[in-house]
Amino acid sequence: MTAPLLVGRVATHGDNAPTLGALTALARAAEAAGLDALILDDGPPPPPGRQGRFESTTLAAALAAATEHIGLIVSPLPADQAPYHVARIIASLDHLGRGRTGWLAGTADAHGRTAELIDVARGLWDSFDDDAYVHDRAEGLYWRPETIHRLDHHGRHFDVAGPLNIARPPQGHPVVAVHGPGLAAHADLVLLDDAGHLPAVRSAAPDAKVLVPLPEHTDARRLPTTSGADGLTVALTGADDPFLTTTAPALRRSAAPRTAKATLRARLALPRPASRYAAATA
Repeated sequence: MTAPLLVGRVATHGDNAPTLGALTALARAAEAAGLDALILDDGPPPPPGRQGRFESTTLAAALAAATEHIGLIVSPLPADQAPYHVARIIASLDHLGRGRTGWLAGTADAHGRTAELIDVARGLWDSFDDDAYVHDRAEGLYWRPETIHRLDHHGRHFDVAGPLNIARPPQGHPVVAVHGPGLAAHADLVLLDDAGHLPAVRSAAPDAKVLVPLPEHTDARRLPTTSGADGLTVALTGADDPFLTTTAPALRRSAAPRTAKATLRARLALPRPASRYAAATA
């Protein structure tokens, strides 16, 4: 039996929002239990007078410094963020985490804005070729100019020239996750509320990984074979959550051992994408 992918969902908001210490302990416990990634859900803005929450990209940077292997998937960035800023923040996190970053881009919208945002971000991540930076002090050459590419995107919602002012991320493209079937064709990782939409997602995105929630009182070892999903999402309450202390370790022991992977893409068995400019420059 192959172990299913396991991704924890962590709420960083609410009346009893956890402290940074508690979230760090949870992340380390999830890593020790063998989870592949955590989704850092910073939720809606709190009402006046209520306790705030950690912004997910800032939290991801802190947790990346406190962990070694587990992937960190950040919440959708505010809708008014420009694609350039979104791409730069996510690329920076991927460098800080040495290839462990995922971006939950959101859900489908009627006007196609999120789909275009994903496409623009991926184009900006290809701004520099993988071998662009040479750091040649003797020649006084920091990067090779011919390996930099302008995007010059002109779409329905965005006009973005580029290039991005950061090296190509370690994963090539950080993992793009979406919620629901509407954006499956644009995603690497699809989060479903149940397995009902699984056939449509498999048709639209045969190479994407699909996760469904672990229902209460369900044996985690049986769900992947009955649902056809690649793995599970599990809401976690803290470092002492029973799923982390009991269920996940038992599930890992009952499955074929998995070799530790360096990047989130590798953990999810997703290929590292080539740059869209690779064929032109080969």
